[in-house]
Amino acid sequence: MDLRFFGMVLILLGVLILLSVFNVFDVSFGKFLGIVFAALFGYAGISALVKKGFPNGLVSCAIATVLFLHIFNVHRFTFWEGFVVFFSVLLIEWGFFAILSHRD
Repeated sequence: MDLRFFGMVLILLGVLILLSVFNVFDVSFGKFLGIVFAALFGYAGISALVKKGFPNGLVSCAIATVLFLHIFNVHRFTFWEGFVVFFSVLLIEWGFFAILSHRD
């Protein structure tokens, strides 16, 4: 992990704390951890997509998306709904690997 990403996480932490102090955004420790993990999964997924090509990183991007949607109350996932989303994206990624690896 490069230093720029760590710097972005520190900036995010500072902004979230400031927003919480001014009652703009409610930040609990659990919500902060969720944001950090969502950012890590998003970074890993986008990095894999850019470096290795299309199907790589889809699962990480899906995990990041589900975490962000859950954290910001856009859609509240139960454990099993989240599991089904991850598993379905994993199957899609494997399907793309199977199709793209056997092209002539």
